[in-house]
Amino acid sequence: MIAHYLKIAWRNLLKYRMQSVVSILGLAVGLACFALSAFWIHYEMTYDTFHRDADRLYLVGVNDDSFGGSSASFTPYALGRYLKEHYSEIEDYCLFEAETFFVLKDNRMLELPMLLPDTTALRMLDIRALEGDESFLRAGTTDNRIAITEKAAKQLFGTTDVIGQTVTNANWNKEYTIGAVVSDWGVHTNFPYAFLGNGSGRTGWDDYTYRTLVKVKPGTDVSRLLEKMNAHFPEELTKSRYQENTGLTRFYLEPLTGLSATEGFILKNNQTVQFRYITWFAAVGGLIIVCAFINYLTIYIDRFRTRRREMVLRQVCGAGLRSLVTLLCTDFLLTVLAALVVGMVLVELLMPIFLRYSLIQDADFSNYRSILFYILSVSVVMMAIVVLWVWLFQKRSLHGNMHTGNALSGIAWRKGSVILQLTVCMAFIFCTVAMQLQLHHLRNVDTGMDYRGRAAVSIWMNVDMNVWAEKIKALPMVTEVIRPAYWPLLGEGAYSSYLIDGYTGMEGRLEQPLTFDEVLAGEEFFRFYDMQLLSGEWVSAKSEYCQVNIMESTARRMGWNPEEAVGKQLFFVNREQEPMTVIGVVKDCAYKSPTAELPNTVFVNTDQMKWMHARCFVLFKYRPGTWDECRRRIEEM
Repeated sequence: MIAHYLKIAWRNLLKYRMQSVVSILGLAVGLACFALSAFWIHYEMTYDTFHRDADRLYLVGVNDDSFGGSSASFTPYALGRYLKEHYSEIEDYCLFEAETFFVLKDNRMLELPMLLPDTTALRMLDIRALEGDESFLRAGTTDNRIAITEKAAKQLFGTTDVIGQTVTNANWNKEYTIGAVVSDWGVHTNFPYAFLGNGSGRTGWDDYTYRTLVKVKPGTDVSRLLEKMNAHFPEELTKSRYQENTGLTRFYLEPLTGLSATEGFILKNNQTVQFRYITWFAAVGGLIIVCAFINYLTIYIDRFRTRRREMVLRQVCGAGLRSLVTLLCTDFLLTVLAALVVGMVLVELLMPIFLRYSLIQDADFSNYRSILFYILSVSVVMMAIVVLWVWLFQKRSLHGNMHTGNALSGIAWRKGSVILQLTVCMAFIFCTVAMQLQLHHLRNVDTGMDYRGRAAVSIWMNVDMNVWAEKIKALPMVTEVIRPAYWPLLGEGAYSSYLIDGYTGMEGRLEQPLTFDEVLAGEEFFRFYDMQLLSGEWVSAKSEYCQVNIMESTARRMGWNPEEAVGKQLFFVNREQEPMTVIGVVKDCAYKSPTAELPNTVFVNTDQMKWMHARCFVLFKYRPGTWDECRRRIEEM
């Protein structure tokens, strides 16, 4: 009988070819979109789940509105012990620093992650020595030995027998001896590492260089714990030897396993896709499935109505309810199986692109098993709906099936399904048009600066950037190079920030200080980006450090128009510092995300910050259409 049912289903697919193709492709596209996005969501939400008691590990952060972030995960060394001693809910804590280790191999510079753990981190995070002796990490003292993971050892030396070998950090030109080979967390973590070394040894309250993890006791109400921590915010964090008022007022506790889905914490400098976009993509895939399913169900029901006489004849000939339901469901099952095969083919074709854009690095065959699981789950749900509907429909009496019934109900069903699909399609069209208009606007709107045909090169090593400026200037694609004394306004922007709690014209001080971005600038910098001066004069080589330009929106937040702002002063939280005096107002330039409000910004004379020049960039312009070749030539150099 199964062969008979499959033969009938296959004939129906061939009989309604166009409808079958539309249904199969619609379901396949929806299944592929939903499966990939569901897997992506699962991947993002399972970072660091391999740690022992991962569900009880939390990253401690403090409020920090600098550079558009709502919180920062860098904390002082002394905070860990303070929290352990003051809150009985905290079972343990650990601290570590993170940096990049630059290694030269085969004329290529490799950037490998390095952790500088405190002895508490080695204890709590189960870092194991596979070869050698890692006791030098537990000593807590400066040492020229480091530990390396097996993967990094094979990458650099081709073997794991590396004890006693040396490796040089090209950034500082410092040589280290490998003292141990240690276990690795892999890349599915917020804090990967290829090397382990000794920390900086800064143990006070004033150096915010550590990540602090706490392990809470089982059954702890974390929200209640956070309330207690914020109700007794330590005075050591509200002030420092650098600032009378740091502006810090509250803690944040984020589950270690959920950091990738947390937008408030500043963790991924290269994050290009926020977690909510992934969930929206999954919702779109779900809507495609719903539309394709309703479309197929509408066609299926219409086709079913034309087969009433066939069903009646089968009942007269002795066919039972179960056999009729099986026959009808085989049609749908064959369609779903076809959509499943096409969907998996689409997943296979899209997988390389998907992995590249999603930044998933450790994909293996288990990924396909997960995707297949998502597709089968959706298919089972759809199959259950069809089986239930067919069962209820066929449960009517033979007499009922012999009559056509109420034709209006069939018309209402078709109209309703068409209206629903049309509504969803119109919504998709509207959203697509809106996004295209937004992109057109962003590409053509006056942003207050010209960024087209401009690029920047940074080399975070101990090199003379003036030499590299001359090398880049000699390229035939390059039309202009300015001296390497600035940071690019787009991509980097501010290199530091201030806290301002007063300005000319206001009485007293602000209870909540304002954060100001500080940008290195000069006349050649402003000309490079074609920025516009609305009043006053540019910051130039003759300007003092306290003589600054501000943006128009910053001036208006202070209650000044561009002309009134010239000569006004901005007062630091630390009143021992000389206040900044505004000597010019610059037209607003959108150097941050277009969805974010322009920050308060001051432009300072870069020549007063010469100690920063070793960390500055080469800014240059290139001829239209030559970027790919220009970038290739620079990377070769």
